[in-house]
Amino acid sequence: MRRQRGFTMVELIMVMVMVGVLAAIGIPKLMGGNTTGALVFGDQVASALRHAQTSAVSHRRVVCLATTERTLVMRIRTAPSTTTEPCTAAFGPLLQRADNDTYDSSDTTVTMTGAPANLYFQPDGTITDAPAGAPLGNVSIAIQLAGKTQRTIAFEGSTGYVE
Repeated sequence: MRRQRGFTMVELIMVMVMVGVLAAIGIPKLMGGNTTGALVFGDQVASALRHAQTSAVSHRRVVCLATTERTLVMRIRTAPSTTTEPCTAAFGPLLQRADNDTYDSSDTTVTMTGAPANLYFQPDGTITDAPAGAPLGNVSIAIQLAGKTQRTIAFEGSTGYVE
């Protein structure tokens, strides 16, 4: 009897499963859906808010967080002051982190909306929109990918709680 050539049913099913897994992983990457970039930037924003708040409390100094659509820059007041200087180099030096001083999104399709231009973290743990202002209420910041919200970060100005 002559041996027949071809693939077994098990081999064909395994190839179909592998093609399905590769398609499930690869197609979103090829279609430009960078949801991972948006989620990572959202984690960076939440981390920056927490870092600024804990730094203000631990150093007993006002920390300013200047925001744009894609960046957050933190500055710390070097001496106690009640002046109303804006969050620029005159406010104080950059607040140091382990890797660099700016949280930013390098992806131009990932943006942040709803954040005040300047947030001031007070030594008592509250968050204001002016160096000597009243605590903010609930504030929501949306992290968007190509205009579609991927993550919402909320914080309470009177307690400094970030979720």
